[in-house]
Amino acid sequence: MTGGRVRVVPVSWFRLVAPTRLASRRRTGGPRTVMRPLTFSDGGDHRQEWLPGGPHSAEDAFQEFVDRHRGDGTTSFSVEDEENDEGLLLLFGDRATRRVKGSRIEYRLVTGSSGYRNQVADFVRGGFAALDLRGPWLPDLDALERARLRFEFDGSALRRTHPRELRRRLEVLTRVDGREPTTVAGVTRYGYANGDGDTVDAWFTDAGRGLVTTFDHASPLASPDARAALYDGVPTDLLALSGDGVPHPATGVFTFSGPCALSDGLVARLQEARLGVEATGVGRLLEVFLVDDFTPDAVAGAGPWWGVEDVARGFAAVGPERPATAPLDRGAVDRFCAIWADSGYNDRWDVHYVLFDNCTVEEAGETRDELLELVRVLGLERVDTPPGAADGEVWVRTDPRVDAELGNWA
Repeated sequence: MTGGRVRVVPVSWFRLVAPTRLASRRRTGGPRTVMRPLTFSDGGDHRQEWLPGGPHSAEDAFQEFVDRHRGDGTTSFSVEDEENDEGLLLLFGDRATRRVKGSRIEYRLVTGSSGYRNQVADFVRGGFAALDLRGPWLPDLDALERARLRFEFDGSALRRTHPRELRRRLEVLTRVDGREPTTVAGVTRYGYANGDGDTVDAWFTDAGRGLVTTFDHASPLASPDARAALYDGVPTDLLALSGDGVPHPATGVFTFSGPCALSDGLVARLQEARLGVEATGVGRLLEVFLVDDFTPDAVAGAGPWWGVEDVARGFAAVGPERPATAPLDRGAVDRFCAIWADSGYNDRWDVHYVLFDNCTVEEAGETRDELLELVRVLGLERVDTPPGAADGEVWVRTDPRVDAELGNWA
């Protein structure tokens, strides 16, 4: 990972330990460990009591219980504190957990192999309340399914492509299609079609905020009656980028106000129709040009509706990639890197620097103010934080000039 921290991932599902989050390192409070009797159970008739003071910790005893019964095809296991009427249920088949306290039931998507282990350890240490440590919980199964759709998209080619590179490729593809990108009032529009009525359109500001839409005429999402609903949740400034205020025909709506994301309206429609992201057409219309090296041969192979001469013309009009070479203030870069080394990391696609992860503004303190000034001085692109992020977190798009220095601070 360029300029990032190398994280070694062990194999065992239950013995994984998540990378320590900054907030966890800084906080010394939290629920106090209270040893109390616990009950382990599976989806069948197996139960086991655990009592404090025995030869094995609750975590190790629960692991042994899971290992012993998971071979039977069981996909759910629970650890309960019956005296306090609370419990944690591990839903391996759904990649999720459910916590219960009395009649209160909440869900969380497990997005990494360490998620189960960490949550069991939290519950053993402090019960229901301790499970708040690793972020918010979801109120119902519908919210869990929406979170699952977003997580699946998080691994897509579009999400892991840096907006800087995405814009370069969109410019080439626009010209291959015989058009030219147009810039009005600081907003550049890109777009192309495949000749069958399917289109890709994109609008980006000079500051990097953007909106990308796909339209697949054969998709179940292509109903004009549902068009406006797909744009629900899109920030107002992104909605205005198309210029006319009328929702553009779309089966896929993707925002770039923060990390690339599905619009809320699109997520709701996919959930309602029980469809996956592939129904948007983004895979065959856009991501097919993002997964490989971007060469004339690759584009001609992925876009057979264009002729070889069209492809050559588009690449020639844009020319080779020109990396940023303008020097940055060395003192500002060094200080940015020092703050990153102390309080940050790169997201898994090296698209963003994430600083003050899981911290409130108060916890980040004056250093956060200093960081924001450094971002301004260096001309870096700060973006909105993802939903659910702590209010002190700062997300900044990576820059190759900064990356070149971060290797000295990892």
